[in-house]
This record gives sequence, C-alpha cells and structure tokens, in this order.
Amino acid sequence: MTSFTTGDKDRLLELLGEKLKLSETVRDFTERQAKLIEEGDFEKLEESLRGRQEAIDKIDGLHQESSLLMQSFASSAGSGGAGSPEIESADRKLGDVMGECAALNEKNMELLKNKMKDQSEKSERMRQSRESLGLYAQGGSNPAELFDRMT
Repeated sequence: MTSFTTGDKDRLLELLGEKLKLSETVRDFTERQAKLIEEGDFEKLEESLRGRQEAIDKIDGLHQESSLLMQSFASSAGSGGAGSPEIESADRKLGDVMGECAALNEKNMELLKNKMKDQSEKSERMRQSRESLGLYAQGGSNPAELFDRMT
C-alpha cells in the first residue's frame, strides 16, 4: 500500500475543485433547462443539453484519477493517517452540488413528460377539429349526425 503524500493531497484537491466547478456548470445548465422546457423552446433546450453533456463528460474524464486518490486518502486516514478537513469539505460540497443536479434533473424530466403529454393532447384536439371541419365542409350531413361524430 502506498502512502498518501502532500503531492497526492494537492492533486486531489485540484481535481475535486475542477469537478466542483464542472458540477456547478451542470447545475446551471439544468436550472436553465427547466425554463426552456416551460417555454417550449426545444431548440435551445437541445443546445443546453449538449453543453451539459460536455461538462458531464469532462467530470467523467476526471473521475478515475480522483477516485484512486480518494481511495488512497481514505486508506491513509483509516490506518492512523491524519484526515484532511479540506479534502472532506471539498468532497462534501461536490456531493451536495451533484445531489442538487440529480434533483433538478428529475424535476426537469417530469416537466418534460408533462409538456409532451400536453402537446399530445393538443395535437389530438386539433385532429378532431380538422375531422369535424372536414365533415362540415362535405355538406349534406344533418347537424345531429355531425354532432354525434364530434363527440
């Protein structure tokens, strides 16, 4: 087992800081996406999703190294080594922001689901209206028959 060095600590803090900034970017994108969903601006939503995914991909790129260093830190702290309040605080902040992102994303998924349901219902009402207008335009139908077909 290798010991956790000062260089390891510095690198881990650097990685956690980078992951925190990227996670805050993901959170910002996710917050913006809620507004775009509500506005029905799906073109901007798609752009925002791409930006969010780029930040997530960068976080994933940092994950392996930070995970190995975090394991080394935990092992060192667990075997009588001194813990680091800086690392623990940075890791806690990162976890909090990632938790916020997950909660916001879940709300966005529900918003999107509801928006899609609303759009589907509007489309169905438009289809029914077109059918009704088509029947009316054909003429020759008696009003009672037209009413029965509309309901």
